[in-house]
Amino acid sequence: MYVPEILQNRTYLLTSIALITTISALGPFFVEEAFTLQLVAHETLHIAAITFGVFLTILSMIAYNTTRNRNMVFTALAFITFTILSIFLLEEDINADRLQHQEAVWVDVLLTIMIGFFGIGVFSNQKFSRTK
Repeated sequence: MYVPEILQNRTYLLTSIALITTISALGPFFVEEAFTLQLVAHETLHIAAITFGVFLTILSMIAYNTTRNRNMVFTALAFITFTILSIFLLEEDINADRLQHQEAVWVDVLLTIMIGFFGIGVFSNQKFSRTK
């Protein structure tokens, strides 16, 4: 199966997704007059979560096409669900001032860390010793 060059180079893929996500999510803040550094930092956390979610979704789809392992379908669905949740939380933060609630920031941080650990666990190259 042919895999495009952008999908083969994971660093380039992650950088492209990060730039597109950052520009599209932070664009409305530069149009408005009232934005603070704390607000931009908080929204950047959402952008990082969306970037990781899209990147890991693409990797899981490539892994499924390569291995035909059905578990990769559920992994892709998990990453898609996380990405949708991150987009929803970003929209909620843009429409409402959730920065006054410190627990909302912790939920965002923990969700981003969770998806990172999940991605590392699924896509890390593990070498198992063969027992005889």
